[in-house]
Amino acid sequence: MYTTHFGLNAVPFSITPDPHYLYLSVRHREALAHLLYGVKEGPGFVLLTGEVGTGKTTLCRSLIEQLPETVDVALLLNPRLSSIELLKALFDELRISYEEDFVSKDFIDILSSYLLTAHSVGRRTVVILDEAQNLTPEVLEQVRLLTNLETANHKLLQIILVGQPELNTLLKRNNLRQLAQRITARYHLLPLSAKDTQAYINHRLAISGAKNPIFINAAMRLVYRYSGGIPRLINVICDRALLGGYVGNENKINSSIVRKAIKEVRGETIRHSSHFINWLIVIILLGTLAWWFYPQAKNIWDNYNKETISITQSETYQPIPIITIDNTDEIATSEELISEPIVEDNPTPESVVTLEELLPKTDTNSAFIALFNFWDLDYKNLTGEKACQRAATKNLACLLRTGNWTELRKVNRPAVIELVTNDGNQHHLVVTKLKDDIATVAIAGVNYEFPITEINKYWLGQFLLLWQPPLLPVPVLKIGLSNNAVIWIRKHLDSIEGVISESYSPRFDYALRTRIIAFQRQQQLDADGIVGEQTMLVMQALSRLGPLLVE
Repeated sequence: MYTTHFGLNAVPFSITPDPHYLYLSVRHREALAHLLYGVKEGPGFVLLTGEVGTGKTTLCRSLIEQLPETVDVALLLNPRLSSIELLKALFDELRISYEEDFVSKDFIDILSSYLLTAHSVGRRTVVILDEAQNLTPEVLEQVRLLTNLETANHKLLQIILVGQPELNTLLKRNNLRQLAQRITARYHLLPLSAKDTQAYINHRLAISGAKNPIFINAAMRLVYRYSGGIPRLINVICDRALLGGYVGNENKINSSIVRKAIKEVRGETIRHSSHFINWLIVIILLGTLAWWFYPQAKNIWDNYNKETISITQSETYQPIPIITIDNTDEIATSEELISEPIVEDNPTPESVVTLEELLPKTDTNSAFIALFNFWDLDYKNLTGEKACQRAATKNLACLLRTGNWTELRKVNRPAVIELVTNDGNQHHLVVTKLKDDIATVAIAGVNYEFPITEINKYWLGQFLLLWQPPLLPVPVLKIGLSNNAVIWIRKHLDSIEGVISESYSPRFDYALRTRIIAFQRQQQLDADGIVGEQTMLVMQALSRLGPLLVE
């Protein structure tokens, strides 16, 4: 909601690595130049290191956007893989078909043939391994062996290792010295300077549509002091500060707002402890005053009681009149009078309960209990520390997103939404039904209906819902793959299109890809022929299986 308040067209400080928001400081420009050199000229490995949150992944995505179309890139973000799993992930990224029972030699032979063919038609292949500090020495050795794929004059595969400073320590091991010797370009990315931090904040705000500076200079200096110039920490603090400014109806973000945002990011409870001290002081003062004035107060109270008794005794008792009814056949018994409601000629309408009055009754645990009930699950009896861990035990996945009512209708599942009141408190409740502009919400086990405009006063777009993917973790399905998840896709497409098939192939072929692209275009999704989480969610919603938000 704060985007509208500050005149922005997008959230400026998201922590997702969006290259559109990349701010090229001198250090980031040098790092990008090293990566480009390594891809275009370097015959060996390229190494990029930096502390957590300095923007390494964003740089890699920016690199991918700047590479010519003749370069095929495989970006591997999950390094906790075995050697075989790494090769499978590489094949998935390059869209090369393989069988599940392939051994290492099968992968290497097919990859060699693929790279030779790509080289013969003027294409280059680059592999980017993010979070490479988590790779085991065995997997790193497998990665090194991949660079042995070459012609007489050229390496067929260019590899970029991206990781935290621990990666440098890992590469100093004696058993990895052959790989370390092949690193021809390396760069260590440092945090932003104080000057760059201010430029970074204003750059992201400008990209998001800000016409004028929103953070005053003192506030930005405070952001730098706490974040140390780490872009991810800058994003977290500034996002929270903008939310605080919106809640306080401020048009500029000052040092006080940033200081409060920093405390919230740190998870400090100074505000609560200060309130406790204030109340303690008040109680002590009241106790002192009561002790000091007790004799005088007692005398006043005794005199008041004497006056009250004398007034009461002087009043004359007036009996309550009894109304008699001539027709005794129509006299109701006392039980009937009690059981039957009294209907007034002009009844006073009951006061309508507002959403703001109900919010104190909300409870996160109760919200999840209600959400899981839609899937016939007992939230309390499932194992797991977090709600999504409990859902996974029943083959359900969580979708946590910041969106709007249109997106909720599209995925069509009951969802827990987070409402934020003006005092900054967060409240969780379940949206159980949507009909036109009216939302039914569950609060403390009771359903209430509110206009979505009323809910929008407190909703910033965060929601969490459950859905049932074909596999866990949620797979990404591409052409050439063969598994039961592909059968899941085929069945859902048939259900949506009203087609009846006698059997379903587990192989993702070109015909299925064509159907997927047509479906994605119809549903206004990215028509890339790849079935990911979003495409699966829309498929399941249109199949009308499981609990629905919109009937």
